[in-house]
Amino acid sequence: MSQSRIIPAKSLAGGLAWARRAWTVTACASGAMLALTAGFYLYLAFVSYVVEKTGSAFRTGAESPLFQMVLAVSGPFDLCLALLQLLTILFFLRWIWLSVKLARAIRRDSVRYTPWVAVLGFLVPIANLWVTIFTLKDIEAFSAGQEERPPPAFPWYPTGMVLSGVLVLGLWRIVSAAPLDGFSDPAASQRLMQIAAFGAIAHLVLLMLTHAYMHLVLPGQELALRELAEAEGPTSPPEEGTAAP
Repeated sequence: MSQSRIIPAKSLAGGLAWARRAWTVTACASGAMLALTAGFYLYLAFVSYVVEKTGSAFRTGAESPLFQMVLAVSGPFDLCLALLQLLTILFFLRWIWLSVKLARAIRRDSVRYTPWVAVLGFLVPIANLWVTIFTLKDIEAFSAGQEERPPPAFPWYPTGMVLSGVLVLGLWRIVSAAPLDGFSDPAASQRLMQIAAFGAIAHLVLLMLTHAYMHLVLPGQELALRELAEAEGPTSPPEEGTAAP
């Protein structure tokens, strides 16, 4: 039996759907772990506050077997979270690459960057502050054009995503750059744990904004895929045993 040729529209549709589903799975898992991380850091900040005021962690639960077990698994937990976050970024960049490719397949001038430039623009420091916004803004405007609705006057989602990303990186750099002896001081440890918790919360906000953005542009992308498939026309021969019309 002859195989149906994978046409560009079908390939793009499958790739976009796969990237979106993969991102959703890893983002949900990462978000759940970030919520636990934020709660854990806030609890550590509370323990540091009690130690600072009373000189003892008595009645905070810090000496319980459960807390000691949580501390013991914190290293592997952080490693798993880092791997999930890396996968989330890779799946999102794959979605960006395919989204730009789709937009250029319909209207070459609908986005200002090629797929590779758009993806690299997310990774290059300083340049990612504007390349990211322009890329996301172009994809959103293209989707709005496919739906025949006016694009937003201000790129709220792209701007919110970039600002959240900058905040996440800034907060985590503060924590990672802190000297080890800073954690021995209850007051300094309390501030660091609060910053780490806010960093986890900001990352959760980034994931939610990204999910909302991808959901916003989905209808326009589906219309574009349909238009591209219709422009390509039928290319698959009838299967064996199927009567010709």
